[in-house]
Amino acid sequence: MPVFDNVFYEITAQLLFAAVAGGIALMLRQPLIVAFIVVGPAGLGWVTARDQVDLLAMLGIAPLLVVAGRKLGLQIIATIRPGAQAGWLGQVFFTTIIGCHVAIALAMATWQEQFA
Repeated sequence: MPVFDNVFYEITAQLLFAAVAGGIALMLRQPLIVAFIVVGPAGLGWVTARDQVDLLAMLGIAPLLVVAGRKLGLQIIATIRPGAQAGWLGQVFFTTIIGCHVAIALAMATWQEQFA
């Protein structure tokens, strides 16, 4: 992707590339997210205005979360509550156990380097 003098031109070009990639993904019957990842900032490395793209991503996630929250009714929350709680607890315990083991392994490796 050519480097533009204006950030708005670069973002416009990125959106156009994403639209074209999305159309190609639909024709190939692939998920849109795959096309967007390939064309996005981490994919082909075409983004030079990283700060501006990060800001737009952060601003775009807020309305997305609001829309997702509005579609999630209280009845749905009540039906998934036990499974969600079990999953949450399992994730917390699993992450804590793995994190502690990794931290201890790193600390021991550092300690052995210093005193060996």
